[in-house]
Amino acid sequence: MGKENMFKNKVFLGALIFISLPLLLLLGSSMAYAAELTPPLPGAPTYIDISVEKAHEMLENNPEEIILLDVRTEGEYNAEYIPGAINIPLSDLENRIDELDSSKTIIVYCKSGGRSRRASETLAQRGFIVYNMEGGINAWKEKFATSTSTPKPTPTQTPAPTLSPAVVTATLTPPPAASHVLTPTPVSEGERRRIPGFEASVAIMILFIFTLFMLLRMQGE
Repeated sequence: MGKENMFKNKVFLGALIFISLPLLLLLGSSMAYAAELTPPLPGAPTYIDISVEKAHEMLENNPEEIILLDVRTEGEYNAEYIPGAINIPLSDLENRIDELDSSKTIIVYCKSGGRSRRASETLAQRGFIVYNMEGGINAWKEKFATSTSTPKPTPTQTPAPTLSPAVVTATLTPPPAASHVLTPTPVSEGERRRIPGFEASVAIMILFIFTLFMLLRMQGE
């Protein structure tokens, strides 16, 4: 009887560990993804890195709610800057931080991203909602205009020479090729915010509870 109970206990513990491990992994990955999607909150000592494309989109959509902050030197700013940006050099940021409206989101940039990262850390510690624009003005001016430059136009392809009517008549017209362009399916806002792995986590949790109930019942018998 003692050996039988010991065997049941081993089976119970083994099943418990077997079910718990994948559940913990799924929950961990879901929580990590949710943290990645969550924007910085006021008072949280953190910031988010964004691309120049994302920064441009944010400025286009909500220009009144965003401060574009250039933390390069005054000389660098006067030589070239992103339209709409204000200049507070990194060395002066601590002393001039009260000039910034804490109710607005701040996008920080410099020349290539190093100084803006340090400035973002300082601002986040003071409770600002901060986004660091990766690549700085160097990356920006490759795609968007600055005070002194415009992005290089995309090179256009030279149209292929047309065939004369006599040649066209003599050639065989190939069948039209099948299109491989996929039309993206619109995604609702709820689906965008859905945490991947959540449904699987719930399913495994239900399975875990059911298995635990059965094992406890077996152990009781």
